[in-house]
Amino acid sequence: RQTQPRKRQEASAQVLEAILGAAAVEFAAHGFEGASTRRIAENAGVFQAQLGYHVGTKEELWRATVDWLFERLRADLEKGLADHMDRPIDDPAAALADIIRRHVRHAARHPELSRIMSVEASMTTNRSRYLLDTHVRPTLEALRMIWDDVRAQGKGHGMEAEDVFMLMIGLASLPFAQGPLMKPLLGRDRVRPEDHAEMIVKWVLG
Repeated sequence: RQTQPRKRQEASAQVLEAILGAAAVEFAAHGFEGASTRRIAENAGVFQAQLGYHVGTKEELWRATVDWLFERLRADLEKGLADHMDRPIDDPAAALADIIRRHVRHAARHPELSRIMSVEASMTTNRSRYLLDTHVRPTLEALRMIWDDVRAQGKGHGMEAEDVFMLMIGLASLPFAQGPLMKPLLGRDRVRPEDHAEMIVKWVLG
């Protein structure tokens, strides 16, 4: 039998998950300034006071939400590398292609992260600096390591890691982050995750 503390911990984790999910949607739709903690609480099914109890201030809620979104993205991407964690990657180009496909599928399912980044990247704030230092710069450095191995294979069309990074954070997520515009404009077939991922893989790796 579970103890009462264990049950309370699980209930608290579920509440926090609901808060972060609702906050991701709210920050993506309205930006930090326009986001309403009242709406977040309502959509999470909690009292507004619980936001402060579980997370803290609005700024702390934003950071916790961004951390949560990146953790989910990394978990998706790392599944493709799980078999290679204790040894060199035999085929870096194939591993990168898998990462790109996973990234596109994740962006299609969870466009909130790209939308939040797009809003915050348009200005210099403590939030944009937090994104840069905590998540974006380390992601580029991780990509640079595998890209060096891809280039050593003679692949990559002379592109630099920064070029691939821009494709992945920009074009790879664009049809889904801007779905209300792109789907009517281009047609649903052109924004299917599988087809879009293969286009990115072809551009990056040939």
